[in-house]
Amino acid sequence: MQLVRIAGPTDMMRRLGEVEGLDFERTSATRIDDDTWQVAGYATDAALTEVEARGLQAELIVPADRLDDDRRTLFAQISRDEQDET
Repeated sequence: MQLVRIAGPTDMMRRLGEVEGLDFERTSATRIDDDTWQVAGYATDAALTEVEARGLQAELIVPADRLDDDRRTLFAQISRDEQDET
């Protein structure tokens, strides 16, 4: 999974929930102009391919390898903080 930003026309964006391997929060939706919306979420390579095949714009924000490293670092820090509290 990688962190992505997806933008496109309203009608096409309404069908994003159909894309398997794409996880996004509808609350992240931002209106760009009268008929263009943008959302942020996590996508597999296959989901990104599908999004682009639908004619939507996809922008990679954080690649999968970096996202995995960031998560490991974050969870390690949380574990250390929890141990320090006990």
